[in-house]
Amino acid sequence: MKSIYWRNLLIMVGFSLLSMGLFFAGFSRLSLNYVMNEKKEALISTASVISETASAKTAESELNDWDLRLIISTVDKASGFHISISDREGVVQACSDEDILCGHIGRVMPADVLDKLARSKTYTGLTNLSGYYDTGRYTAAVPIYGAYSEEVVGYVFAAIKTTDITNVWKPTRTLSLMTACAVVLVALLASVIITSRQVAPLTDMAEASRKLAAGDFGVRVHTDRKDEIGELADAFNIMAAAIEKSEMSRREFVANISHELKTPMTTIAGFADGLLDGTIPRDQADRYLSIISDETRRLSRLVKRMLDISRMQSVDRASIMKSSFDVAEVARCALLALEDKINGKGLDIDVQLPEEPMMVHGEEDAITQVIYNIIDNAVKFADAGSSVTLRVWKQGEKAFVSVGDVGETIPSEDMPFIFERFHKSDHSRSLDRDGVGLGLYIVKAILSGYGEEISVTSENSYTEFTFTLSLVKTQ
Repeated sequence: MKSIYWRNLLIMVGFSLLSMGLFFAGFSRLSLNYVMNEKKEALISTASVISETASAKTAESELNDWDLRLIISTVDKASGFHISISDREGVVQACSDEDILCGHIGRVMPADVLDKLARSKTYTGLTNLSGYYDTGRYTAAVPIYGAYSEEVVGYVFAAIKTTDITNVWKPTRTLSLMTACAVVLVALLASVIITSRQVAPLTDMAEASRKLAAGDFGVRVHTDRKDEIGELADAFNIMAAAIEKSEMSRREFVANISHELKTPMTTIAGFADGLLDGTIPRDQADRYLSIISDETRRLSRLVKRMLDISRMQSVDRASIMKSSFDVAEVARCALLALEDKINGKGLDIDVQLPEEPMMVHGEEDAITQVIYNIIDNAVKFADAGSSVTLRVWKQGEKAFVSVGDVGETIPSEDMPFIFERFHKSDHSRSLDRDGVGLGLYIVKAILSGYGEEISVTSENSYTEFTFTLSLVKTQ
């Protein structure tokens, strides 16, 4: 969990830093370009104004006129732009430096710059004008026209130091940097909170899983989240509840099977020891050997039922639904298999089976066991000389099978438990000495594996079990 926490945190922080880095770089570049464009326009505008002033002056004086020099010197002080005026050959006639003997007078501007001015009437660029300045400056230049003609008589150069541009840009850069840092800090805090909230339920589930593995089947994960993590927590709780239910069933099953095995084994061991040590008289040995034999057979039946349960738990529903059989014929065969028991109690049989085959989905042996167990149960608890009813019919896409008997009504308090393992009412125990309490449980388990339902009603001494099967669709 720690690795997920730190990995997510580092990813989110890294992404935030990358985003803010790109933002800062982009914003800085855009702001610098904005400042440079502003200065470019200001340089061109200033040079153009001075050009118009110088053009008017040429009617009466030269380009190095004192008034013109005063004007460009004033502009320099006000704007920070260094102004130079040259004649049409590029020889500097005046500059904004106050000293009349400054080193710029008489210098010649680069020929490539003059060529560009001649072609486009405007020049802008970062240059030192071939050594005119000690360092590169952002420079703009425009021509000066004669007072009464369109003839170029000179040029105005306006330049600004790059440091002056960056000094203007620095506050904006600083502000953007502070903004980026603030955003990164907020993103970092949000990342910590979000990552912690994401990891916390996973940590809880890990701890709950360890408790579940240690045998604490009542453990649950509590969360109010509605996202995928919440779904995972809900799935864990469903799994834990299923495991808890399964474990309770297992413990109950072990307890029940232990009890069921203990009674006949105790009887067998006790009587066997009595026969061996002479406690039981020899003339009574046959009687007790018969009891031992009966208890041994009951143990055998119990083991067989346990094997049936194990087999049912490994059945693949998808595969068995590919098989089909005639349920009416299966019901008829199951009834015949119990003929001796039926005749032994003098029972009448009311059989209502369709004449035509009724094909249903499922495994024939499994449904045979279902019908056999239900009929066997009805025969056991039917009153001697009464009747047992067996009916098979179809309704919609389902086949219905019902078995009813006339006997003692099942108490209402026992109805919810008749399909549970080893359940026997006190009355049924006295009647069913050979049973192991698994017959109806196996019936329920088989039908549940098929996705089918079974119901039971018991009123006025008549008890009826009814279950469904899926009919095979005819073409």
